[in-house]
Amino acid sequence: MLSVPEEFLLLTLKDEGGTFVDLPAESRRAGFVGAALMELALQDRLDYDNAQVWLVDETPTGSGFLDPVLTRLSNPLFSKQSERLIGRLVDLGDSVREASLNRLCDRGVLVETEGRFRWLLKTRRYPMTDGKEIREVKLRLLEVLLRDGLPDPRDVCLMSLVETCGLTGQIVEQSDLALAQSRIAQFSKMEFVGQDSRRYLEILNRAMVLAIHSDV
Repeated sequence: MLSVPEEFLLLTLKDEGGTFVDLPAESRRAGFVGAALMELALQDRLDYDNAQVWLVDETPTGSGFLDPVLTRLSNPLFSKQSERLIGRLVDLGDSVREASLNRLCDRGVLVETEGRFRWLLKTRRYPMTDGKEIREVKLRLLEVLLRDGLPDPRDVCLMSLVETCGLTGQIVEQSDLALAQSRIAQFSKMEFVGQDSRRYLEILNRAMVLAIHSDV
């Protein structure tokens, strides 16, 4: 199973050309830090309330995109106030993304090739090896957003990231955007997601918005 940061990265990959959606730096960093925190929560490494987040298990995971976040959180001097948490971790966002990208390449999900763009300016492109993983995550979310599918907590995490970072239009056609946004709002209130998970996502969403739109 791919992690939340890995699947979020795949959702930012354009369907054609092997390049990524050009997210604003603040959204990109906050999104990947949020994805790492969501993965740690899904692995029962974190607990939380409306005021703060704390570690349940600080044992290293062996993951290059989770352990830097885990290490920062394990520092007893690090403030874990919920609303400001992502702002205090946002500087790790690009390293979370890079480590996720490297892992996807190591696993053969993506293949790195060197391309040239406007003479000598090189740009890296990351085409899918066979498209299987990105088809699975996109089709899974489309089943939820446009049809009668029910999301599991991991899907809800991804929908939350996609909506907060303004990527919904990357997943669905413009004609389906209103329906998709309505479904996201609906699922954010459904009890089967779990009260604790829902509250945690709400806290993370607020923290991501603060990190994106303010100097922290």
